[in-house]
Amino acid sequence: MGVFDWLFKKSEPKTGGGSAWKVGDRVLAKWMDAFFYPGRIRAVEGSRFQVSFDYGDVAWVHQAHILSPDIKVGSQVFCRIQGGPSYFPGTVSQQKGETIEVRYEHGDQEWTSLSMVRVQRPIADVAPEELPAGTPAPAKQNVDLGAPADLGDWRTGDRVLARWLDFFWYPGTILGMGAKGAHILYDDGDQRLVQENHLMPLTVEEGEQIFIRPKNEPQRVYSNATVVQVDGERIDVEFEEDGRRETNTKVSRARFWRCPVGVKSFPFEEGDRVLAYDSDECVYPAEIVSIQDDRVIVQYLDGPERMLTPELIKRFDLRVGAKIECRWKGGPNYFPGVLSKLEGERIHVNYDDGDQEWTSVRLVRLPKPPV
Repeated sequence: MGVFDWLFKKSEPKTGGGSAWKVGDRVLAKWMDAFFYPGRIRAVEGSRFQVSFDYGDVAWVHQAHILSPDIKVGSQVFCRIQGGPSYFPGTVSQQKGETIEVRYEHGDQEWTSLSMVRVQRPIADVAPEELPAGTPAPAKQNVDLGAPADLGDWRTGDRVLARWLDFFWYPGTILGMGAKGAHILYDDGDQRLVQENHLMPLTVEEGEQIFIRPKNEPQRVYSNATVVQVDGERIDVEFEEDGRRETNTKVSRARFWRCPVGVKSFPFEEGDRVLAYDSDECVYPAEIVSIQDDRVIVQYLDGPERMLTPELIKRFDLRVGAKIECRWKGGPNYFPGVLSKLEGERIHVNYDDGDQEWTSVRLVRLPKPPV
């Protein structure tokens, strides 16, 4: 074992094998198109595993076609640019847990989620008799909404604007509700469980600045525009770039930047160190780059920048004794522990598994609160 193997032993991936995997494990699994997609094991029956894929499907997969989620900096991937339906080749250039930066071969780059990618991997030669016999039809989707609960005045079937992982608001429909939130079917086909404070009525006003896909744009590429007329969910817009007007456009092609709470006084200035939410709902150390009304650009201390609304930014208040998660030895994965010492940029972490280390505040996050 080399020295770096020893340093990063906490994040060593599992290898394939029936006994290695258990319910709840994060994996890459082969789909019918021969690509491997991220997912999570939800049931085990001998040599076959039921996998819930990140994109929504559920299927039984032979153990030989289940691999460790080994996507890291330098990995070649195919990614849904801006969350669209089409995959484009690229390379992972930065990583923060399951948030990755992809540099596409055509020159673009973006921060996105591991759930947006698929990869090519060698396919094991499994004899037909070894494949899951009588594999059932794809299971009906069963979103865990928690205990039945009302979410204010919302009802199943309501049209809403719901926040997505990029913090923009997109049109969608409520499919179900429970204590864990609302199950949203977005107009672009994506689905997600959304908390009540990330829902608002689907309303559009004349004169509002929005982001919309022109009718001749099949991908999810948005342009700045102003709403000039509203008729229910049909709108006329004027594009900022060239003044061109587009009429009778569906609101489904738009996304919105909105602040769910009123912006009163924002107690921070450019350059301040803060704690800021990211798309995984965890909170990371960051610094404010710019402030313009309800659009605050922050740079997380471990690299990426993001535009947030003010309520997603908190005072930098890391204290000894706080429950945190930290990237052991600077690796890509976070592990739970307690902040035991704080000396400026240096922190000491006592991990829940008994390990401890001095490391940097840049590698810390506050975990997502339990639902």
